[in-house]
Amino acid sequence: MIDLKNSLTALFFISALLFISMDAEADDLIRTTCRRTPDRRICESSLRSDPRSATAATAEALIPIMIDVVRSEFTASLAHVNALIKQARDPGMARALRECAWLYKVVLEDNVVVAVKAVKLGDPKFGEEAMIDSGNEAEACERTFSGRLRSPVTERTKYLHGVCNVAAALVKIME
Repeated sequence: MIDLKNSLTALFFISALLFISMDAEADDLIRTTCRRTPDRRICESSLRSDPRSATAATAEALIPIMIDVVRSEFTASLAHVNALIKQARDPGMARALRECAWLYKVVLEDNVVVAVKAVKLGDPKFGEEAMIDSGNEAEACERTFSGRLRSPVTERTKYLHGVCNVAAALVKIME
C-alpha cells in the first residue's frame, strides 16, 4: 500500500512539473515572439488571454490566435458602434457611425477571411496585407468624424490599429 501511495505521489509531482515546464515554454515562446512585433504589450496580453497559446509549439501556431483576436475586437467594436448609432441624435454623428459599422464589417467579412486563408495556404503576404488593411479601416473610421464631430471611438481605434499591426507582424514571421 505504501508503494502505491508513493508511486501516486511521485506521479502527481512529475505531472505538475511537466505542466509547469510546458506553461513556462509557452510563456517563453510568447515573450520571444512578441518581441518581434510593434507592440509587445498588446501582443503578450492578447496571446496570454487565449488558452490555446499555452499549447502552441511555434510562433506560427500563435498567428491564427492573433487573427482571432482581431476578429473578436472588431466584432466587439461593431456591436459598440451599432449601439451608438441607436443613441445618436445628430444626423452627422449617425452617418459617421454607420460608415464605421460598414468599415468594421469589411474587416470581418473580407480581411479576416483573407488572412485566415492566406495563413492556412502558407501565403503570408496576403495575410499580412489583410491585417494592415484592417488597421487602416479602423483609422478610416476615425477620419469620418470631422469638423465639430468628436469621435466616440478614438481609444478603440488606437487599440484596433495596434492589434492589427501585431497580427500583421506575426503573419510576416511566416515569410
